[in-house]
Amino acid sequence: MRFPGFTEVSGVCTHPDFRGRGLARRLSSVVANAIQQRGEQAFLHAWTTNHAAIALYERLGFELRAAVQIAVLMRQDR
Repeated sequence: MRFPGFTEVSGVCTHPDFRGRGLARRLSSVVANAIQQRGEQAFLHAWTTNHAAIALYERLGFELRAAVQIAVLMRQDR
């Protein structure tokens, strides 16, 4: 997702068998730095229950900017 001056760091995930090796940290850091080198602000989002991701993002220097409410709609089969 992009807005003028902002680019989202999105889709970073690690298979459970490979967690704890710093892979998501390194990838997120490289991507965020590339965004900043272009003169843009990197941003991201996470579910409030994803404590591991939020902790990682905070270690990378991200700060909570806003909490938003999300509604997930599902189509009901007839």
